Amino acid sequence: MNTQLMLGYPLVAMAALEVLLGIVLLRHNPHSSRVNKATAACAFAAAAWSLSSASMYLSSALGKDYLFFARFSWVGWFTVPTAIQSVLFLHDERSPRAHFAGFVLYPFWTAVLGLCLFTDLVVTDGFIPYPYQNAPGPVEAPLRFLGGMQVVWLVAEILRLRARLTGFRRSQLSWYLYGTIIFGTGGAVIGGFLQLATGRGLEPTLSSYFSLPWVLMIFYAITRYRLFDIRLALSNTLSIAVLFGLFATAQDLLYHQLEPRLGHLPAIFLSLSGVAVLFFATPLSSRVQLLVRRTVLRDRYLYQDVLRESINAIVSILDFSELLEYLAGTIKKSLQADNVALYLRGADGRFLLRHAAGSSTSADEVLDAGIVDLVGQTGHGVVREELGRILTDGEFDGPNRALVRIGAEIVIPLRYKGKLDGILTVGPKGNGEPFIQSDIDLLDALAGHAAVAIENARLYEEAKRAHESLQESEARFSAVVEHSIRKALSQ
Repeated sequence: MNTQLMLGYPLVAMAALEVLLGIVLLRHNPHSSRVNKATAACAFAAAAWSLSSASMYLSSALGKDYLFFARFSWVGWFTVPTAIQSVLFLHDERSPRAHFAGFVLYPFWTAVLGLCLFTDLVVTDGFIPYPYQNAPGPVEAPLRFLGGMQVVWLVAEILRLRARLTGFRRSQLSWYLYGTIIFGTGGAVIGGFLQLATGRGLEPTLSSYFSLPWVLMIFYAITRYRLFDIRLALSNTLSIAVLFGLFATAQDLLYHQLEPRLGHLPAIFLSLSGVAVLFFATPLSSRVQLLVRRTVLRDRYLYQDVLRESINAIVSILDFSELLEYLAGTIKKSLQADNVALYLRGADGRFLLRHAAGSSTSADEVLDAGIVDLVGQTGHGVVREELGRILTDGEFDGPNRALVRIGAEIVIPLRYKGKLDGILTVGPKGNGEPFIQSDIDLLDALAGHAAVAIENARLYEEAKRAHESLQESEARFSAVVEHSIRKALSQ
């Protein structure tokens, strides 16, 4: 096979992986993290780079004009400011340095791309991708130097960030940071400093291949540290592919049936219209998506639906004991958790066990104060293994021991009007699957509705007791009056 074809085709597959990564990071971003957004922007820039490099090689191999794609491949330098921003946002989500970097570097590289596309100041007609030859424009060398120095800045920020990280957070981010170093260093050496030193050797767009370890390491980190379930993204992608295949096949079959009778244009119109009605005016499309999701996601798809239904159900339960039993039982059954416990704030401020489902040894009568403080600080659900991200090593030991003692893997706060009124603890899944971010988000949503439902049940119970007390008082008063009347009549 032609060498240029061998170089081009893998880059198309890499571009698809990078687009998938960008979509996954944006769709699974419940807290609207700037880190996710910047990393997604880096993935899309890398995809544009890979695709333009692939198009350059494939066009050259087929004897077509490749110069436009060689010029557009400078879009790859946009991966540098996006990566810098993502690392600076990891330092601080509100980092003014990250905003400044974007404010300066994005317009700069946009102007550079414009120079590449519309002038000969950067890429000239003397550029040949294979065998590599180049007659650089007058500003190419300074721009490559500036790009390489920005990568040096990126690596310095990564090393500075890594020095600050401890515990679980350090392990969680190591794969992303190492991948970014590989990606940035490879690009800086091949696409920057090597071109300045020799002007010969490797064709600079080959540095786009260094995005592959970066993408794979991020996907590995997502899977290993269960940031979200990658199967959901795969399910959506597979659904689109299956629907597209079915649509194209049905349209092709219908077209070949109609074309001999009606002619080319009417057959196209009627076949497209008929298939569109079949797919979008009937339940066929939704049933195909449902089948794919159930095949890929299996029980995860089912339990998340059950938990969503529970959010609607709990608001209608007014009996206090029944509500607590329903909450604990539904969560335990849906997640297949070993145990679930509900602790509610008592009059003395301590959190007392009010209901437990599962192992009788999975809960203490009074929840450890360290766990309560932890939940109060975070304000959202916490996985036991992720405590290292929030606490120092010294602070980690006490709450960790308490959670291990009661068999809890997740701690969820129950807040009502900003006040911590209860805490939900969930044990490990019986099927051995880890908890992921979507589990936490779903339990947080359920906890918000549960806190309101528990408060409503409390008020209902108090009103019921007050009503019963009033009835008892009325009964006693009636008895006294009746006794007084009888006594007066007997006299």
